[in-house]
Amino acid sequence: MIRQTQVESYEKLQPDLSRRQTEVYDCLKSSRNGLTNRTVAKLLGWDINRVTGRMNELAAKDAVTGDTTVFDSQTQRTVTLWKVT
Repeated sequence: MIRQTQVESYEKLQPDLSRRQTEVYDCLKSSRNGLTNRTVAKLLGWDINRVTGRMNELAAKDAVTGDTTVFDSQTQRTVTLWKVT
């Protein structure tokens, strides 16, 4: 269930986002537990370098947060788990 405050925050944020930022934001928004850059890239069918730049831009706008890390078994590294703020 979407709360009205979420809708208002999303609408307020939308004009400030580019088309690609919006695609990444919407992809993240659809996830309850957050997503890694690699997962977003797979879901959107993009190269990961297109996602990481957009994620950094969204983080600079305080639209997403990356305060959690998880182990990525594919890369054998600890990666950021991104969530919509």
